[in-house]
Amino acid sequence: MKRILILLAITLLSLALFTACTSNADTMPQTSPTASSAPSAMPTTQPAGTMEPSISMSPSATQGTAGVGGMDNTPANGAMTNGGVNTVEDARRVSDQIADEVEKLSEIDNAEAVVAGNIALVAIEYDDQYQGGLTDRLKDMITERVETIDKAITSVHVSDSREMYATIKELRNSLTSANLSFEELQTKLLSLGSTISGGGTPEVTKPQSNTGA
Repeated sequence: MKRILILLAITLLSLALFTACTSNADTMPQTSPTASSAPSAMPTTQPAGTMEPSISMSPSATQGTAGVGGMDNTPANGAMTNGGVNTVEDARRVSDQIADEVEKLSEIDNAEAVVAGNIALVAIEYDDQYQGGLTDRLKDMITERVETIDKAITSVHVSDSREMYATIKELRNSLTSANLSFEELQTKLLSLGSTISGGGTPEVTKPQSNTGA
């Protein structure tokens, strides 16, 4: 009987201990990792924000494409380089540019010029200090000045006659007033060019229109 009581007591004690262990196991904190304890994300193998250098195929705005004028094929002095002078408006503008350019020569005091197609007529008045007259050297210098304004001009006639100076000045003024057509301007230039060249026919080509006219 005593042995039975001892076994019963042991059984009850064991049961109490098992119950206590079970209760403690139910109240244990969860061991699953929280977001803060999770391992950090693997670093990406792609470069951060690195862009490959791009190559521009177009020329920069500061680079010229031809001649002294740069990207638009226009010389720095604003002159024409297309197919010659083919309108009264062009004739007025280019004639003014040529006269201003020729007057830069130290031998020249005043210059008048008229242009149409590929022909330019230039009349000059000498500086008071210059006594050399209209030499071939001076003609070449004037021709070079004219060609810097418009490369399409291939026939340049120069005169130091006072009468021719007055005639070309009057013709140039008529361009400003727009009292004549381009065809009339060409006719007058052919006649004056023939006079300057001593009766010969000026070497003139038909101007190329850039406006479809």
